[in-house]
Amino acid sequence: MRISDRMRGVVRLEIFGALPPALLNAAADGGIALWRAESVDENTLRLCCWEGQLDALRALAERAGCEVTVLSRSGGRGNLRFLRRRAPLLAGLLLAALAVLASSLFVWQIEVRGSRNLSRGEILRALSDCGFAVGSFWPGLDTERLRSEMQLRCPGIGWMSVNVSGSRAVVLVVEREEKPPLPGEAKSAELVAARDGLVRRVSILEGRAEVEPGQVVTRGETLASGRLDSLANGTRAVRARGSVMAETWREYLAVRPAAETLKTPRGVSFSRFALQFGKRRFNLYFGSGKALDGCDKIVAEYTLGVKGLFSTPLRLIRERIVPYDSFVGSDADPEGMAERLASLLTLSAEGQILESFVSCAEARGLQTVTLRAHCIENIAQTREYD
Repeated sequence: MRISDRMRGVVRLEIFGALPPALLNAAADGGIALWRAESVDENTLRLCCWEGQLDALRALAERAGCEVTVLSRSGGRGNLRFLRRRAPLLAGLLLAALAVLASSLFVWQIEVRGSRNLSRGEILRALSDCGFAVGSFWPGLDTERLRSEMQLRCPGIGWMSVNVSGSRAVVLVVEREEKPPLPGEAKSAELVAARDGLVRRVSILEGRAEVEPGQVVTRGETLASGRLDSLANGTRAVRARGSVMAETWREYLAVRPAAETLKTPRGVSFSRFALQFGKRRFNLYFGSGKALDGCDKIVAEYTLGVKGLFSTPLRLIRERIVPYDSFVGSDADPEGMAERLASLLTLSAEGQILESFVSCAEARGLQTVTLRAHCIENIAQTREYD
């Protein structure tokens, strides 16, 4: 049934008489709306009409010698009776609606967007120091003053805006970008060895090579100088560029306890709930909110509101308590540890891995996995002059 029909009220009737069709004709002439007519027998009809037209239909029925019996009612005056019986519930709903309306004037959720170098925690702490935090009265917010104070506290912020929708604030941050140096402004630098190695090929594009193939170099040793001798101007400083391919030997080590305390679930898990209003928490269970001995606690929070539209200060907290038994054992996986070391080697080596070896050992309560690799890679690293 539509809401408009429920507001007007619909009555289902049964009409009994010698000539029920005569009553239908009289109702049509009198502008009384009838629908869902159903013939029970030759002298009985069932139909619907508006509650407000019931008295007029009964007057016409008396003239036509028919009896009108009400079978059912929906809406209309029944709505008023329903509301009177449930006045406390309606009052509670009204108070809840007023509370939601009042809470929408305060910020209960802050979302930070656009930050890359600055963390969300740093921005939220700076906003709090500037007087804008969860629970702030947003109609009194001065965005220009807030932007100026934030740029003073966080010099990395180039531009910022705060958009408030209901009780949800979205902070848009654009960080400052350092101007890249022009080619002519690049500082002079030299190339040094990033690690020990046996030089195999030297390819210097700018600068003066200081090593030759077959030479052994150590980490930090100069491979190509950025200072060139000039007959006209004496020493000229440039930014050395190029590559030095060398054979290197890498070693990676992974260590974990051979035996440790492990957990296995036992029994039946259960949940307990709490309500948090702003910064106040109300436990809906007996006892403290501390973790129970021999149990893991998994916490989930649900905010009252509509995601993306508005938020309220009321949160439902669910704590799932999972009992467990502890025992001393080992879940060490030497193969998995070796695979992770191999992935690290692949990501860090700037060249070709010629061969690699993996060894595993257990001593003094520790499981050790060692990866040794023979590589040929570019060991040249730029170091600017002071």
